[in-house]
Amino acid sequence: MEYAGVQLRTGHLLRVHGYLNMAILSMWMRSPRADVLMGMAEASARGRGPGGSDEELLERVRALILESREYFAEDDFPPAIGRMRVAQDLTSLGIIRLAGE
Repeated sequence: MEYAGVQLRTGHLLRVHGYLNMAILSMWMRSPRADVLMGMAEASARGRGPGGSDEELLERVRALILESREYFAEDDFPPAIGRMRVAQDLTSLGIIRLAGE
């Protein structure tokens, strides 16, 4: 049963990671849809996760995405992209950690 929990948690972080990746690429391309994709990334990290020790990670990711959206709205690209990359790196580290469980 614990293994199924790890699989679900890994899948959830992979989904969040994928949305972050799409948002980051759209930010680099200066796509007019970048804000929409950033919102999708934010929505994917909202609410409670599937459990485990991922809640603290998801709280940090949510805060970083929110900060990034604020900087992006002010047309301040470097801190906006930096926060999204840190959020993506945190999810990557979370996935790697789960692979060891």
